[in-house]
Amino acid sequence: MGMRAVPPPPLPVRRVLHVLWPLVGVAVTAAATPILVLGAFHALVDRRARLFRITAVVVLLLWVDIGMLVGCWRLWLDCPTKDSPTWREDHERLLVGALDRAMVIGRRWVGFEVRLADRMHFGSADAPLVSFARHAGPADSLALAWLLSRTAGRLPRIVLAEALRWDPSIDTILTRLHSFFVPSTNGGGSDRLDGVVALANSLQANDVLLLFPEGQNWSPRRRRKVIEVLRERGERLRAARAARLRHVLPAKTRGPVACLTARPDADVMIVAHAGFEQLTTLRAIYDAVPFGDRPFLVKTWTYAAADLPEGGPAVAAWIEQRWDEVDRWIGENSPDPKTRRAGTTGEAGAVEPA
Repeated sequence: MGMRAVPPPPLPVRRVLHVLWPLVGVAVTAAATPILVLGAFHALVDRRARLFRITAVVVLLLWVDIGMLVGCWRLWLDCPTKDSPTWREDHERLLVGALDRAMVIGRRWVGFEVRLADRMHFGSADAPLVSFARHAGPADSLALAWLLSRTAGRLPRIVLAEALRWDPSIDTILTRLHSFFVPSTNGGGSDRLDGVVALANSLQANDVLLLFPEGQNWSPRRRRKVIEVLRERGERLRAARAARLRHVLPAKTRGPVACLTARPDADVMIVAHAGFEQLTTLRAIYDAVPFGDRPFLVKTWTYAAADLPEGGPAVAAWIEQRWDEVDRWIGENSPDPKTRRAGTTGEAGAVEPA
């Protein structure tokens, strides 16, 4: 079951979570302390110290998350009417600071390093940017949001699953920054597409909209499931296309088409990444820690608004062609022998957390 199938917490539960979240942090830290001690002794046997590293990262990231929520409380206390001229900028700095701290923790404790395959181009300075990214591996959405904010100077406006409202910090800060939480499959409807369009219409020149057209994290099981469903529906051409894509799920083009129809002035960035796609289970993640031999390698292609096709069918076909390119690039550049077909990762530049 994907994140989109998980319903969000009811409003009373959300309010309680917002108040109790620091106490949850205290409880988790207390529960994790004996595991940290056990992990320290276990490191005498496991020289990679995986149990200790992972437990420490979980606790530290939780407190980064709680710190972001406390920061949101402080900003509200400073301006309960939410009409401060710096309201958005204050929240952007708070979010970027939390992303920086999270990336520092990931790099120091488990060797999570973002590298660029080549130089990124961010389109016109006076136009918004729409970024369509593949979705695979642990923490890829966090890493891409951090990368765009740190390198492009554009804070992402994110389309994400409504199930993430279970995290009060994400719920609070991304709601205030007008990101869009996609309704769960249990409570969804036509408002899904309407919300994406509204978000696209609200973009300013220095914004980037981050959208994952696949709709869920890639995994071999999900890939097989998509192919099976398409075949059961009698959609032979789409099933054959999905079968040709080895490393990505087929892009769902309605959202991207709606975005670009609403904002024909937006430039487009296609984002691929390789290195973590095979880490689809907790066991696989545990076995791979630390990640020193598998950087999070990112490749982007940027297209000016004037160079994009016009009309829904043409845009949908264009997105599918780009997804073919993403699939090929992953096959040629993944450090994992299970994924790589040919080629090597080559030289890439590391992006340093601030």
